[in-house]
Amino acid sequence: MTLLETLGAILVGLIVLAGAALGLNAAFSSSKLGETEQNLVTLRMQVQHMFSGNADYAGLDNALALKAGVVPKSFIKGEYLKNAFGGEITLAPVSTDAGFSIELTSIPQEECTKLAKFQTDAWLGVDVNGHEVNRLSDTVVSDIVGFCEDSNTILFTAR
Repeated sequence: MTLLETLGAILVGLIVLAGAALGLNAAFSSSKLGETEQNLVTLRMQVQHMFSGNADYAGLDNALALKAGVVPKSFIKGEYLKNAFGGEITLAPVSTDAGFSIELTSIPQEECTKLAKFQTDAWLGVDVNGHEVNRLSDTVVSDIVGFCEDSNTILFTAR
């Protein structure tokens, strides 16, 4: 085998390896998104259950949720709440509609659209980077795409 043939074989091998790495990255990204969606629903339901019978969510914060054991384990990193993409999660009461919010930061652009569109009917509101998502709009998907940037903050509000 000549040097040129060897280099060609190495180049083909590197291209195949790069393709496999991209496929693996996409699979992990999809897994992180699914995990985040599942844990988001669980967290919402657990917080609602914890405060059932109360007039509002006064006192809700990350420390209370951690101490009460309502945070899904994969959202817990030491003493902090972190999403699957490495961003922070913040729980807080909101005065509007006696609800509470779950804020996720550092959401990548590709996952931003999918996550912001996730179960929009189940939330009182969804905001992407400070922009309210109007789930009844005919242009809701293009609106969300326009709101999403390289790194995003999504705020979910529930009652």
